[in-house]
Amino acid sequence: MQRPMMDPTFVPDLFEAKRIPAWKPWLLKGVKAFWGWLVSNPFTVRKPGEERRTFSIWSVLLRVAVIWIILVPLLLGAMLMLIVQQGTHPAPASVAADPNSEGLYFETAHFTSADGTPLTGWLVPALDARRVLDEKDRSVRLRRPAIVLVHDFGHSMQQMLPLVRPLHDEGLVVLVLALRGQGTIAPTAQTYGLNEAKDVSAGLDLLRQTSYVDSSRIAVAGIGTGANACLIAANGDAGVKALVIVQPVKAYEQGVSVRIAPKSQWLDWMEPLCRRAFEAIYNVDSEQLNVKHYASLLATRPSLSLLDEDPFLLNEASTAHRVKVFCRRALQTNELPKLGSAR
Repeated sequence: MQRPMMDPTFVPDLFEAKRIPAWKPWLLKGVKAFWGWLVSNPFTVRKPGEERRTFSIWSVLLRVAVIWIILVPLLLGAMLMLIVQQGTHPAPASVAADPNSEGLYFETAHFTSADGTPLTGWLVPALDARRVLDEKDRSVRLRRPAIVLVHDFGHSMQQMLPLVRPLHDEGLVVLVLALRGQGTIAPTAQTYGLNEAKDVSAGLDLLRQTSYVDSSRIAVAGIGTGANACLIAANGDAGVKALVIVQPVKAYEQGVSVRIAPKSQWLDWMEPLCRRAFEAIYNVDSEQLNVKHYASLLATRPSLSLLDEDPFLLNEASTAHRVKVFCRRALQTNELPKLGSAR
């Protein structure tokens, strides 16, 4: 029996041709015709021999109205996005010193926020040579209280450095947190404490996962918008033992709008638009910046509030002493051996 012959010229149709819906060409033609009508000049003078078109003032008015309805919102939206972008992306702050400059050992911690934003921080353990000599074998078994230090908008971890040595000497594990947009290569918007609250929560989780930290004795301390981030994070975290709040933004209108909205008086009408754009772009609620919402939080937990102090008070020894004494009482650091600091 003879086998069937294969046709060598036969090529199977591997991909069926996709049929274009009949309405798409008509839609494309309609869009082109509308755009041509929109951008054409109704006052154009026709050349001799060309068909003369009857001029209509209604045609001009209609074109102007359509242009305003379509183009003006687009231009306004683009302007709002640019304004908000500039107001939430400060120049990266330089870091010229670290805990080594204070004679302290530290580790650079790398972790991520809840929304995947990469974060860094200085983790300064309480354990050092002097403490090992004082505590001997107990030093490796003890769990110690800890604190998260959070800087202000546009600043870096170096802003919190004046507190590191006093709190370390008091026996605390110190995590100096670099908020999103600072300490990492990737530029990230800073939202004045709203999304940064997730960074504070990530820092708290890092400390709780650290073997030598007592998770029942963790405090947060922030300045400026870093204080707002601490308030928001602590409001949703019952495990935060104590708070140190230094000059937070009291409300969106008092601290954020001046940085985002245009400063010209004749552009005041853009302020509410900038606020709505800010909330929509970063999916935040600016009302969370209102400090009045956290009155019960500050009343029910140990807190030190420095609301109307000099913005550079962190550089003063008296301020560091106040924070240290507060942490001693709130976190019971007096149970720990002295490290040579004045008590």
